[in-house]
Amino acid sequence: MLAPGGYVQLGFQVGDEPRRMTEAWDLEVSLVFHRRQPERVAELLRDAGLDVVSRVWRERETDGPFPERAPQGFVLARRPVVSGGCEDGDISATD
Repeated sequence: MLAPGGYVQLGFQVGDEPRRMTEAWDLEVSLVFHRRQPERVAELLRDAGLDVVSRVWRERETDGPFPERAPQGFVLARRPVVSGGCEDGDISATD
């Protein structure tokens, strides 16, 4: 549960198609990397009632021991603060 005013940040590989791997570091594996578009992730967060604060897309890192195969996406969103006494996180109902 995300408290009113709380933030969530999602990080993911950017793309349209999943990437399947059957081998990694000389081992047999069964991995599927589900890639997403930042705008689509932002849309889903808005549909869930969150306010999107930021969308970032960065190119993949190709240097180092573990080069990335896809660009990276990040979306920061915030749950709105509800007026009427729920700002402190108390969501109990009163009649």
